[in-house]
Amino acid sequence: MTLFFLTLFGALFTAAVCWAFGLLVFRRLGIVLRPVEHDLLAGLTGAALLSLAVFLLCAVKLARTSVFLGSGVGLIALARPMWGGRLRLPSPVFLIPFAFFSVIYLANSLAPEFSPDGSTYHLGLVARYFRQHGFERLTTNMYANLSQGTEMLFLFAFAFGRHSAAATVHCLFLLTLPALMLCYALRIGRPLAGICAAMLVFLSPITGIDGVSAYNDVALATVAFGTFYLLEIWREENDDRLLIPIGLLAGFCFAIKYTGFVATLYAVFVLRKRSAKMLAAAACIGLPWLVKNALWLGNPLSPFFNRLFANPYIHVSLEEFYRSYLSRYGLSTFKPLFWMVTVSGQLGGQIGPLFLLAPLALLSLRSKAGRHCLLAALFFLLPYPQNIGARFLIPVLPFLAFGIALALEFSRVAPMTLVVAAAILAWPRVIDRYRAPAGGWQITTVPWQAALGIIPSETWLTRRYSGYRLAESINRHVPAGQKLWSTIPLAEAYIEPDVLVNYYSAESEAIQDILLTPVTDAMQPLWNLRFTFAPRQLSHLRIVQTGASPDEIWSVGEARFFRQQNEVNPVAAGAHPFPWDIGLALDRNPVTRWRSWEHIHAGMTLDFDFKMPTELDCVELYCSHDQDEIEVHLDGIDARLDKTYGRPAGDLRRLATRTVKSRGIAYLMIGRDYPAAADMQADPARWGLRLAAQEEAGRLYEIQ
Repeated sequence: MTLFFLTLFGALFTAAVCWAFGLLVFRRLGIVLRPVEHDLLAGLTGAALLSLAVFLLCAVKLARTSVFLGSGVGLIALARPMWGGRLRLPSPVFLIPFAFFSVIYLANSLAPEFSPDGSTYHLGLVARYFRQHGFERLTTNMYANLSQGTEMLFLFAFAFGRHSAAATVHCLFLLTLPALMLCYALRIGRPLAGICAAMLVFLSPITGIDGVSAYNDVALATVAFGTFYLLEIWREENDDRLLIPIGLLAGFCFAIKYTGFVATLYAVFVLRKRSAKMLAAAACIGLPWLVKNALWLGNPLSPFFNRLFANPYIHVSLEEFYRSYLSRYGLSTFKPLFWMVTVSGQLGGQIGPLFLLAPLALLSLRSKAGRHCLLAALFFLLPYPQNIGARFLIPVLPFLAFGIALALEFSRVAPMTLVVAAAILAWPRVIDRYRAPAGGWQITTVPWQAALGIIPSETWLTRRYSGYRLAESINRHVPAGQKLWSTIPLAEAYIEPDVLVNYYSAESEAIQDILLTPVTDAMQPLWNLRFTFAPRQLSHLRIVQTGASPDEIWSVGEARFFRQQNEVNPVAAGAHPFPWDIGLALDRNPVTRWRSWEHIHAGMTLDFDFKMPTELDCVELYCSHDQDEIEVHLDGIDARLDKTYGRPAGDLRRLATRTVKSRGIAYLMIGRDYPAAADMQADPARWGLRLAAQEEAGRLYEIQ
């Protein structure tokens, strides 16, 4: 029970500090709104400011429980917050399902956290920041480069109640959203539409499961609607004192998630020439994340736009593959997309069958409120093609739901019927009846014993979450401070050693390339491109690639230079693109290679400098067979090209693991489906590996 009270305290204390922070700002600006809406909007504004404050504390390594407690208590004391009023509920049709599902949601958020992304990188990063009392320069996890505004609030709560407190903070955003929507409806005189819209969103299966997990989509939806709400009040009252909180919330949307940048665009569209003050406030919340990336990674928008901001930490090919996959999820056609995200759930859950009524929202265009809601929906839909997963529609749902509800206002029966239907369709056993077999992420139970701490969290997680069992095994076998490279995402929220996942960074991809080379002939440098030419004095040599391929990546295992069969070594080398790994083409190691990490295109070059003008008559490039479309020549030299194929260089397994160990990696977590998994399992000693543990997901090895 102790953990239950700490979890509850962590979440509620975080909420109270947000509220106090916001009340202080509203009081300072002289903003007075209607009862309840004042408190809710102040709380969201305070959340933006608390998130920024935690960011700054992380930057100076003061992210400590004592600092959070002292500063939080001080803010609450300064604000002396008092509940500003009571929300008048026009119908029990709102109160009953809201109260019933609130209990279900809270029970799930208070139970031990084991959501897929929540337990891997959302809370994995939070736990890391807490251990280190702030940020560190982390170049091996692309998710650490994303804006993490919600994670800063998670960190504040985590300091007191650990993982479940963070998830419960997100749940509080989920509970705030319908109340905020109802307040807006009361302001515009549409209470029935407000009840219907709020419940459609609150009872959406994807909103429920996302909101009880340590994710950030529901937080973004709530803050986005708060931004919209303040803009609507500004339209009505023309009060420029609202521009600061509008900007803070718009900037917080970006700080929560990159896709939240559209909140600022929408605010600029509404405010037009009066946007300057709003933009300044938004920049205060959003820009620190870009500055952090620019200073540490050379790319303010990492892990994206790496072609524009070239850096050695995220490969362009990784970004392009990532973008391509998220924009299609393997679909050959988008025809079933609407059904998948609403009903069957194959794209990460379902927003609910009732959102099949979305076309009805067009009927709401006849009212000013409907036009404003659908315009906002259009703005927040703009980033969706970049990731077509169902949860990326959550920020759109409040506006779309209002459109549907306003379209049905001609009848009192229709909106109430929708609320009842939404409550029925949100019940886990009912979801199981209409979702597809693969459409699974949803609330499945009410874990009240785990939520109350009657069942210890370790026991509950061990029984239900294989990722936790694997994390505990890693903690037992891998000393803290050691680095572990993994072919599968791990529950880093529960892991103490440093983890590198094979697709999280350029470094991890390079390690994967090394480990696959011994068991993949096509990756070994067996293809010799031999250029011979009349002897000439050279101090600089450029190799140019003029071919093109949408699928292949140019690579060179070894580059060698000769004068009458005597080898000459360059003193400097460069490459375009990706110059940082060019040394791998000169290291005489057959399991490493320089790669362009971009698809083959004309204009790629390798450059080599010699100490002084040196006579050369031969250049040899030892390349792999996985690049049939390359067309290589020596710049400015009329050379004869001979292509020969060599034999495999022998057993490279032990050399590969030694090379990986030289990069600071002492342990490997190899998933069952990894291409080299069977070979490693058959003879670990041949690889220079010791089996440390065998788990459901794969095998943990120590490099000898």
